[in-house]
Amino acid sequence: MQPPEWNKEDRAGSLNQWIEMLNEESRRQFLEAGTHVEIFFIFNDDGLMEVIPIAGMDKDEMVRELKLMLTERNGYAFIHIAEATARNIDSDAVADSLVLIAESREGMSAAWLSTVALRGDEKLLLDAVKVDGSELTGRMTGIFQGLEN
Repeated sequence: MQPPEWNKEDRAGSLNQWIEMLNEESRRQFLEAGTHVEIFFIFNDDGLMEVIPIAGMDKDEMVRELKLMLTERNGYAFIHIAEATARNIDSDAVADSLVLIAESREGMSAAWLSTVALRGDEKLLLDAVKVDGSELTGRMTGIFQGLEN
């Protein structure tokens, strides 16, 4: 995986290149291993600042720490990769997904969801579906709202 070059003059374009690359790479790793570690990629104006794998941390604590880091270190954006289980609104059906969520302090907010499909014991991924941030709710959305940078 060769990371894209970061262009300080086009942070939004650079972030989009990272999203594309990490979406492809996370799907590759999931298909190879059948799972994916929960991980954050944190960016500042100069590019990738830190990669943080998450293990054993309460979700509310994780959000508090992310907001603190973005505030203290003048964060520009984050990309969060995780597995999620969603329940259908009108039935008891559930579906597992590989999820990539990205937000920037300039207002970009979106998620890419790749639903897990089973063929016997083999896990497959359906094509990623992009969901605009305005349609998302939950603790991992709206992270930059109200942050002082």
